[in-house]
Parts: sequence; structure tokens; C-alpha cells
Amino acid sequence: MVVGAVDDLIADAVKKIRESPEEMERARRREAEAARVDEALTKRLKKGVAALLDKKAEKLVVLKLAELTSVADYFVLASATNDRQCKALADAVEETLRADGVRPLSVEGYESAHWILIDYGDIVFHVFLDEARRFYGLERLWGDAPETTETFVPARSR
Repeated sequence: MVVGAVDDLIADAVKKIRESPEEMERARRREAEAARVDEALTKRLKKGVAALLDKKAEKLVVLKLAELTSVADYFVLASATNDRQCKALADAVEETLRADGVRPLSVEGYESAHWILIDYGDIVFHVFLDEARRFYGLERLWGDAPETTETFVPARSR
């Protein structure tokens, strides 16, 4: 009986704290900040995808990984027809996002240009030659990830 009364006291105290004006304001600010971050992420993602499309990227796919892993929120996969185009696609993404003051955490594979990975933390761009894309099969590896390409790629570009 005493344990039940203590539990009720704790539940009442927690309820009062959660319903306090200060806590409600903190929750509102957290939600507003999360919305601002989501908006900035979406803006960067759309700009990077547009840069790829401007340079004629092929087989562009956007996978949403946020619910599956902490590696990144999104993977953007794009194919190039040759190593020069692969480098041009990677350069276009970097230049476009650099104009907004965003720099990649790392860039891998630029010299060989078979698979260039541009890591922005929450977004990772993968630019492949077709052979490398088939070999590594990221679409299969991340098969549980929802494809959100239609959200970021205009219908006429798909």
C-alpha cells in the first residue's frame, strides 16, 4: 500500500513538472529547433540533388536511413557514365553546398573516380560508375530504407 502511495506522489510530481509553463516552453523550443534543423537538412539535400541533376547524373536514388542507422539520415546514390563525369558530379555537389558554407566531413575515392563518397554527416552522396554501383549494391544493402527520391527529384528528371 505504501509503495502505491509513493508511486502516486511521484506520478503527480512528474505531471506537474511536465505541465509547468517552463517545461512547456522548453518543449516548444525543442520542437522549433528540430523543425529548423529538418528544414536546413532538406534544403541541403535538394541543392545537392539539383547539382547532380544539372550535371546529368543517372539513376539517382535518395534513401532515407534516419530510422535505420545513425550513420546518416540520407544516402544519395547517382551514376556517371565515365570517370570525368563522376568527378564533375562530385565537384558540383561540393561547390553547391560550399556556397552555403557547408563543407564535407570527408571525400573518398576522388582519385580513382569509380565510387566517390562525399560525407556531410547527415547526408552522404555516393557517385558511382555503373560497374561499381552494381558491385557494391547499396540499394540491396539498405533495402529496408524507404526510397524518398520523389520528394527531392522533380518528376521530369526521374
